Amino acid sequence: MSDPVPVAMGQGSSCWGCFQSLIDIHLGLADILPKLEIKYWQAVADFKLHHLENYEDKSIVVGFYEGMARTEEDIHLLKVMREKCQILIAFGSCSCFGGIPTLANQSDIEECYDVKFRENKTFKDGKVPSENLPRIEPVVRPNSEYVDFDIYLPGCPPTSKLIATAINALLAGETLDLPPHTVCHYCSREKKETPITEILRPFTGKADPERCLLEQGYICLGSSTWGLCEGQCVNKGVTCRGCFGPPPPIMSDYGAAAMSMLGTYAPIEPDKLVEQVKDPLGTFYRFTYGTSHLNRMRVRREDMKQAQEEA
Repeated sequence: MSDPVPVAMGQGSSCWGCFQSLIDIHLGLADILPKLEIKYWQAVADFKLHHLENYEDKSIVVGFYEGMARTEEDIHLLKVMREKCQILIAFGSCSCFGGIPTLANQSDIEECYDVKFRENKTFKDGKVPSENLPRIEPVVRPNSEYVDFDIYLPGCPPTSKLIATAINALLAGETLDLPPHTVCHYCSREKKETPITEILRPFTGKADPERCLLEQGYICLGSSTWGLCEGQCVNKGVTCRGCFGPPPPIMSDYGAAAMSMLGTYAPIEPDKLVEQVKDPLGTFYRFTYGTSHLNRMRVRREDMKQAQEEA
């Protein structure tokens, strides 16, 4: 048996759902774990940051970084992971695109503090905590602005099957060749290219279980979304929300493509379309706002503000 492969699991600001999906491989872990030498996984084993920092550069073969870089500590960990790992994987949609938390960039940091702490009735004293906590960055930038990744493994979370496929390929020294198909490729529903006359909310009416959900008026983003999930949601009767982001090249503006897709299917007057789509940003940029052109403009404004304050 060959020697175990050194790996590191780094976690930024996240819900830990991607690592939970790894654990959900269940009995398959019995085949995978003996092949891994875990060098760092602060949420599972008693490793400290200084342990990771003291490893020689590139001495760890594979690193998984889950979550976005919201704090100063997150950014530091991300950069250390890049220094120590030969292969660095953006693990999950927060790491790949910024994820749902990046939607907070629509507000400035003080407004976020108001909602979370100062005006939150469930939070004691309404004060922003500051002791023994890392500094929070004023805006969320995509992780790819801080480091280069070798592999992007999106999903909210990535499926256990996808994670196992990636790990086994890397352990075998093989190229991770992921299919480029969209979710629609895996959808079993009948498609007739029927134009949409009205946008329906997900809870409106009862969808025909045999027909394309989008063609029935429900906003399904399957045609714009990388199908690494193999259509799990749409084949269970739930519209695709786009958690795997765009198909390769995945750093394209997902929301713009999704809105263009809807415009193709829905020849509805613009004012009526705006009225019927209740939350455009949350609908089309739920997981990918961080890598959008809109967020780049937001970050640029923040940079200009910081520059003026420092001048």
